[in-house]
Amino acid sequence: MASFEVTSELYAETDFATTNSANGNSISKFTFTYPCRGEQLDRQNRKGKKDMKIDLNQKCCNNGFYERSESLSSETKLGSVKISNGIADNSENSNKDCVLADKDGDLLLERKRQGVIEIEHQKSTNLNLVGLQIWRGALLLADYILHNEKKFKNRKILELGSGVGLTSIVSSFFAREVICTDINVGGLLELIKSNITRNSHLSDPDCNVVVTELDFTVKYEDYSDDLKKLLQDVEYVVTADVIYDDTITEAFVLTLENLLLELPKLKGVFIALEKRYVFTLEDMDSVAPSYEHFLRVFYRRNNRFGITRWKLSQVSLSFPRYFEYEKVKELVLLKISN
Repeated sequence: MASFEVTSELYAETDFATTNSANGNSISKFTFTYPCRGEQLDRQNRKGKKDMKIDLNQKCCNNGFYERSESLSSETKLGSVKISNGIADNSENSNKDCVLADKDGDLLLERKRQGVIEIEHQKSTNLNLVGLQIWRGALLLADYILHNEKKFKNRKILELGSGVGLTSIVSSFFAREVICTDINVGGLLELIKSNITRNSHLSDPDCNVVVTELDFTVKYEDYSDDLKKLLQDVEYVVTADVIYDDTITEAFVLTLENLLLELPKLKGVFIALEKRYVFTLEDMDSVAPSYEHFLRVFYRRNNRFGITRWKLSQVSLSFPRYFEYEKVKELVLLKISN
């Protein structure tokens, strides 16, 4: 793998109130907005469940996400989310109250609350240490998890290629157990543990977070018995920003194949990435070689012996943006399921 220096675009786009740590790393604050019941009620109404009364006397059990406010005697419509190029963006409403109505038409207001995840990381690394940085795909995946609390609530989640741990930290808001994995290079696993400890106040107190090594180049049959036992009850696999090098991509696909075959309770795999376009003379066009290589390798493995075993689909990005970053059109969220 090439040894040139790379830097995530995130740091130039957004002010993360970054400071320097004593060991030469950086510490950044990733601000996010907790989802509000207004968004949940809007989804329920679109499914035909109308005139629902929301009891705000009882706070949400997840870290007290919501605050009660007074009802007002007037009619309203639920707020909508702006759609741009097929991508929903709630940034215009990020500092406004969520507005919903009870069955009598009375307004119920709830304040949107913000949280902050502090992450120690590096701003620039060699390509083989990119896990020490934060990339856009991790924030996209974190948005999806925040928006789908019901899907991940009380589940056992495995994150592959966790980097510095941001997505695993968000998963711990809802999950019963999170297995946070990466390779142990550059002190990465210790850095993950430090970041999880730094943000433990945000996690569900009943969630167990485990940090351990999982190397894509190691075959499942060569995993330790302890690791195999730990993985057996995993229900969802999540991963972000691991598709950037052909050799790693091929090993990653084999890892996914083994997990899909060996984990009996696995419901789905979510993969977030940003397509990286380059112009080639061979194609006479701008192409995303790493992404396209992943698709070729996955379909080749998935259609072995003339049988298609798993479904690969693209998840709509119409969910709101809860973290502060640019939700560019090159971002992609994929799902693999049976």
